[in-house]
Amino acid sequence: MRPVRRALDGLREYPLLALATASTVATVLVLLGAFTGVILTLSSVLDRWGQDVQVSCYLLDSVDDEAIFRVKAELEAMDEVAAVSYVSKEEALERFGRAVDGMERILADLDHNPLPASLEVRLHETWQSPEEVKRVAAALARPEFEELDYSREWVERFHTFVSLMRLSALLLGALLLAGAVFLVGNTIRIAIYARRDELRIVRLVGGTRWFARSPFLLEGGVLGLLGGVLAATLLFGLHRYALVRLQGLLDVFVGADLLPFLPPRALVALVCAGGLVGLLGAFTSVMRAGEDVL
Repeated sequence: MRPVRRALDGLREYPLLALATASTVATVLVLLGAFTGVILTLSSVLDRWGQDVQVSCYLLDSVDDEAIFRVKAELEAMDEVAAVSYVSKEEALERFGRAVDGMERILADLDHNPLPASLEVRLHETWQSPEEVKRVAAALARPEFEELDYSREWVERFHTFVSLMRLSALLLGALLLAGAVFLVGNTIRIAIYARRDELRIVRLVGGTRWFARSPFLLEGGVLGLLGGVLAATLLFGLHRYALVRLQGLLDVFVGADLLPFLPPRALVALVCAGGLVGLLGAFTSVMRAGEDVL
């Protein structure tokens, strides 16, 4: 218990320094938590948009209803397929008319419907990479189909954007945590040199090196945990009074059920990350301190 007491004494001895360190950790973790929340929201949006990845199988005009529903049943039986819907020629024309302003009046003047009927095949989430969509589209080919279309360019751009977003999240998170470790390490180093006379006395009376170092490690861990708790509190306030007010403005883009607060596991991980950041920062500081000090 003596190292714990010495660590608490060190925190009480330099309260402003301790507050600055905990605030620094909290600031970094707030940024990290807020960015994590944005990534979770964007992931939900992208998953929702990803459900639109589908293959349109345009039917020949000569195919009768019996053949259409036979082919539909065959496609629905495939493991890669989540759902198959039939779009008649009339429904296709109606959709096309609604998609472009003023097109309905133009289509009304046509003598016949030029659009083909189709089967729209929606794939499972695990089969939506560009390579998998291309392979599944080839497997969907049937003599009854005039053409298959799966918006290859859109699928490739969608998955490229998702990959870049997740990579940027990892890089930014790593940079923020590294910055927090650096700042905590510098703060603990200041505390070490401020108490260097006391540490020399501890060494002279027979205290081991790790006995002298342990209070600083505990200080770093405690400061990191305090920063994590403060960050979780600030994030709750930010979500409650800022993000929720923006929900109405963002409904059009992301949907009404998004912008949730971080789940309990994420909050616990955030607090633990604060403790780990503080511990790592203190460890790097005590290891870099000269042997004449520690």
